[in-house]
Amino acid sequence: MTQEDLERFAAIVAAAQREKVAHWMRSLGYATGHGDTVEDLLDHLGTQIAEKMKAEREACADICDQHASIEGVAQRCAAEIRARGNK
Repeated sequence: MTQEDLERFAAIVAAAQREKVAHWMRSLGYATGHGDTVEDLLDHLGTQIAEKMKAEREACADICDQHASIEGVAQRCAAEIRARGNK
């Protein structure tokens, strides 16, 4: 095998691995963006997960706010949920 053959084979393997990761991401409802490598895809996935987690924390805090009481327990709960995103 020549160096060129090895490089071509490596490119085929990398493309197959990238496609596996992209398929998995899409099956879970995540966008793949324009990632050319597995690393690019995983970076993009990490950003999307962080954004979803932030939105979920905010949704939970909003529920606490909706059930706020005079004692302020729900407000403190909402503040704690939001603060978790700053750690």
